Amino acid sequence: MNLARKFFPTLPFILGLLSLALFVPGIAVMERTRAWMPTMQVALPAVFLGFVSLIMGVLLLKKKPSGKEYGLAVTGSITGGLAIIFWVVMVPMMMVFALPARDADPEQPLVEQSGEQMKIWVRHIKTFYRDKARLPVKLEELVVEGYAPESLLYDARQTRKDSPSYRLMVREMPPESAWATTPILEGRIPNPRDGTRLIAYPDERLGVIQP
Repeated sequence: MNLARKFFPTLPFILGLLSLALFVPGIAVMERTRAWMPTMQVALPAVFLGFVSLIMGVLLLKKKPSGKEYGLAVTGSITGGLAIIFWVVMVPMMMVFALPARDADPEQPLVEQSGEQMKIWVRHIKTFYRDKARLPVKLEELVVEGYAPESLLYDARQTRKDSPSYRLMVREMPPESAWATTPILEGRIPNPRDGTRLIAYPDERLGVIQP
């Protein structure tokens, strides 16, 4: 009995800490599933522990303890309250706003950057074609003729600048009716995830070639 009475004042603080500690597996579940139901299976027990921590701390304070018991009661109440606020406010905000916003960001920014470079190349190729009535023999001709900067030749993923990262796929410009179906530019650098390589169409759309 004496041991239980001695241990009881620490319970609010311990339960509050447990509630906060459950945030670690809670984040893992949110990241993995992106779903409410699995997340709630962690969140509900955590909120319950937070409420118990807060209530026990308040009950202890009503007994007007002193010394160490008073400090534990206050700390337990604050910890439980913070845990409740955290789970009730922060977790829904992450599910509704933070995770979807992060999913909207490019997963592979260097691949996205390469795609933007290819679109710029397509514009330069079309400008060259309008001026010369032919396609360039290779992309370096566009650099020599002043249509494009040399830096555009290289994908950001290419560490050695020993050869261009892109190449022309056609000898003649396809008719405008085929711009959406005939690629004219190919990226040489494979995607590290699946081995695909980017291609670009005259209408500035992008696609991929399977390995």
